[in-house]
Amino acid sequence: MNNPTLVGYQIAKAREAKGLSSLQLAQRVGIEEVTLLDWESERSSPRANRLAQIAGILGVPLAWLIAGEEAEDVTEYDGPDFKETASIESRLENAEQLIQQLSVVMDDLRGLTRRVQREIDVSRDVI
Repeated sequence: MNNPTLVGYQIAKAREAKGLSSLQLAQRVGIEEVTLLDWESERSSPRANRLAQIAGILGVPLAWLIAGEEAEDVTEYDGPDFKETASIESRLENAEQLIQQLSVVMDDLRGLTRRVQREIDVSRDVI
């Protein structure tokens, strides 16, 4: 598997450069580890959608995975920095707060709906 023009070699090289184990990458892609190892050893090949997913996870250009060494070197990729991660975490916290607020509003609306329905039912009984 030392042929830099093979997709499997490129996947393994990018995975190792990213510091991921084969199991970690397989889990992120949503496949069995044995499937990833088959791809890396050229026993089978991933479909195009999986290649694109792997490129995204590993932060390498799709063309680099396919074209091999002729394309940009994976070691030049810096990856996301702490500020980007902190920004994403902040946005997630905001989303969680909004979900909690929406839950409260939905509970209030359910209560109001029940109250209105009871009043309608009572007014029907009076008539």
